[in-house]
Amino acid sequence: MLKFEFLLKGKLAENGLTLAKLSEMLGVIPQNLSQKLKRGTTSYDEAQHIADLLGYDIEWIKRK
Repeated sequence: MLKFEFLLKGKLAENGLTLAKLSEMLGVIPQNLSQKLKRGTTSYDEAQHIADLLGYDIEWIKRK
C-alpha cells in the first residue's frame, strides 16, 4: 500500500512545491507536518484539506 507521505511528496514535486511551502499554506510548523506524515497519523479531513490546497480531488472508485 502506498503511504500518504510518498504520494503527497510526489504531488508536491509535480507542482513545484516543497513540504515547507505546504506547511506555510497550512499554518503549521514544517517539522510537525513532517513527523505527522512519517507516523502516518494524517486524518482524512487533513488529507482532504491538503488535496484542496493543491487543487486535487480525492475520489473513491469501486474496484471491479
